[in-house]
Amino acid sequence: MTLVVETGALVSGANTYVSVANFKAWADDRNVTYTDDDGVIEHKIFRAMDYFETLHFLGVKSDENQALQWPRDQVYIDGYAVESDEIPNEVKVAVYELVKIEFDEDSYMSPQERHTTSERIGDIQVSYANHAGMRRRTPAFQHQVRKLVHSPNLVSRS
Repeated sequence: MTLVVETGALVSGANTYVSVANFKAWADDRNVTYTDDDGVIEHKIFRAMDYFETLHFLGVKSDENQALQWPRDQVYIDGYAVESDEIPNEVKVAVYELVKIEFDEDSYMSPQERHTTSERIGDIQVSYANHAGMRRRTPAFQHQVRKLVHSPNLVSRS
């Protein structure tokens, strides 16, 4: 499958917000390691998008028939309205961070193992946290996405 980048113009068949070249430029600016194989980068972008598109975003889709969650209406970032034909930089950076997480082999799309809280070798004993996983939280991704999604602690009325 080929990457089709959504620009905010409701691109037919869009399946991503970033291209391989976009990711490489972002990664190079930050000295992030990635492969020279563009096919592998595309695969990582698709995996990142699979997770990103599951998030509960602010606002509403600009068009009910658009392929992806963005562009959106009724969205404010840092107090300013996001245009309904715009893909905010926060969306792109969040996807870049998710692609980096894929390269770090710490995918949000992979099954999560239980977090070990203690171990003992003699007579073998292992304790697991009830709901913790091994997956790292990356501050850069969290910083970008917190501006785009509903807070899980927020209660709203219909």
